[in-house]
Amino acid sequence: MIEVRSLRDALRLLFIFGKEFRLALLVTIAVVVAGAFLLPNRYVSDARLLVKPTESASVQLPVQPGPESGFVQQSPQRDPLLDEEKMATSAPVMLKVAKAYMAASSIPPQGGWARFKFRMGQAAAWCKEAVRNVLVGVGLMDEAPAEDRLAARLLKRLAVSHDPGSNVMEMRVTWGDPHVAQAISRAWVDAYFDERANAAGGEALFDFYQDQNTELNDSIIKLKQQLRDRLRVIDATSVEQRIEDVTDQLQKLYRHRRELQAERESLLGILGAAGRQLPAVTGEVVSEREISLNPAREDLKLKLNGLKQQRLDLLRNFKEGAPPVRALDESIAALEAEVAAVDGNVVRSRNMVPNALGTRLRQDMQDARINVAKIDANVAEIDAQIKQLQASREEVMSAEPSLSRLSLELASAEKTFAQYSDYLLRARVIRDLNRNRLSNVALVGESSFTPSRVFPKSMLMLLLALPVALAVAFVVVFVLYFLDQRIHDGGRIEKELHVPMLASLPEVAHDPDGSQPLRAALYRLYSRLPLEQIAERGLSVGFTSSRLGEGVSFIGSRLAIVLKQHGYEVREGAGPARPGEVVIVEAPPVSDENALIALRGCDRIVLVVQARSTTVPAVESALALLRDALGHVDGIVLNRRVFEIPAKFWTPISRWLGAY
Repeated sequence: MIEVRSLRDALRLLFIFGKEFRLALLVTIAVVVAGAFLLPNRYVSDARLLVKPTESASVQLPVQPGPESGFVQQSPQRDPLLDEEKMATSAPVMLKVAKAYMAASSIPPQGGWARFKFRMGQAAAWCKEAVRNVLVGVGLMDEAPAEDRLAARLLKRLAVSHDPGSNVMEMRVTWGDPHVAQAISRAWVDAYFDERANAAGGEALFDFYQDQNTELNDSIIKLKQQLRDRLRVIDATSVEQRIEDVTDQLQKLYRHRRELQAERESLLGILGAAGRQLPAVTGEVVSEREISLNPAREDLKLKLNGLKQQRLDLLRNFKEGAPPVRALDESIAALEAEVAAVDGNVVRSRNMVPNALGTRLRQDMQDARINVAKIDANVAEIDAQIKQLQASREEVMSAEPSLSRLSLELASAEKTFAQYSDYLLRARVIRDLNRNRLSNVALVGESSFTPSRVFPKSMLMLLLALPVALAVAFVVVFVLYFLDQRIHDGGRIEKELHVPMLASLPEVAHDPDGSQPLRAALYRLYSRLPLEQIAERGLSVGFTSSRLGEGVSFIGSRLAIVLKQHGYEVREGAGPARPGEVVIVEAPPVSDENALIALRGCDRIVLVVQARSTTVPAVESALALLRDALGHVDGIVLNRRVFEIPAKFWTPISRWLGAY
């Protein structure tokens, strides 16, 4: 984890990965220099041909019929030189070039060194052929003639191309000898012209299109007769119009049927609601009634008044609660309860008439049943019509595929007939041109002899060796920067790990007590501690790391010295802190099971990370373990932080940067 914010940080990368940078630089220079001196030489021989597509259309005509009666015409935007290039690199042409090369290569060259190399090449070829025969014998390779194998190898050395918009086709041969390259180029040009003359086939092309036109004419007549017979069966002028009419009628019937079904459902709902309400409606209702006071209740009230009068008379002689008074009170209470149980009014007479609501409900139910019966009859009639139209549609649909196929075949046949008629006229022209040995391709540049090699460009490779090596070395450093998981500085710790960065302690080689940067880092760590709680309840600070040797004991002891210098009582070890006391707990690495036990109960837990050694996955694992076990991690201390650029390099660089 390296934070690159300026040119200084980029220079740090060069010193961090200095070994890899130098190795990539030296290896790249060695490879480029070795290639400049050891790569085989390559010479070229070029021949140029002018293609005039306006004088002959043979390259634009299809020379083989398609799988069906018609075919797709080639796009008029197609470059005709592409077909010429395909023809120049075809198997028959390459086979002729291979045979010519084999005949020419069997003659030994002049000169002692050239003859020696020729004999050595023959010996190597014989050994290679013997090994191949063995492999063919055991079934590891397929048997193939020597000419075909040579033609496949020659195809990699022969290239044909042309510039966009140009009618000049360039045929290039790349070989290790300029004389051999020129000879192969001449043989290639001759083989191309011979094969092109054989492939033109004007007579065969004319006969082919003439036969095709005759077959297409008969096919068109037969297809038209079949189409008329099929349309006569379904009694229609076209299958599309018939299907559209039947579909439109079906849609109207379906819509009407849905409307009737909705009306029927609503009537059935009305019948159900009326049927549920009808039992609750009475058959007769009271139109008039006469009401008077209840004589029985009036008689009871007279008796009650008499008892109350007797009670008043008894109270003249007896007190409240006397037995006669209590007996009379009980009689009065019983009589009052009896009076309350009797209705005060009675109906003397009433007149009864039939209930008009029940009569109306029965009439509506009868009307709804009649309407449902009418709707059912209409739905049955519509279903019969739909069934008849569906049968008619099925008949038309069953005939539609064959009719559509016949229509498409007829249209394709007519279009193909028109195309073939045009091609027949062109084939007649080609036949006449071939009879007079005329062609649209002319040789405008003989096979050249180029004594200067085109590969390798040794001087250019040597000049570019150092820049290319530097570029490769920088790319290697850039890749290593992204792959490096070690923590070098604390710039991105808080952003990546979401833990506060408490301090960064520099690497001290000699006299750690007198190191000013170290003391400044320790004071920064000291200032981040919650000093205000020491006097009240004490403070316990636990230090741990992801592995051994990351400086837990060193940081704990140095922090204890700083705390003692400020007058705090410091104790190193386990146990809770007392008021006014600071406990420094130096726990083992988190991978040790005793680490979590030692850190339990600490007010502050600090993870120590060693720069240039501890990796980000190790820190993430330690943080996750501490958070799961203890619930919190209060910060990270980066130990042994090193400024990678040596002073002898950084001093002049900083002066140079300061000047700008």
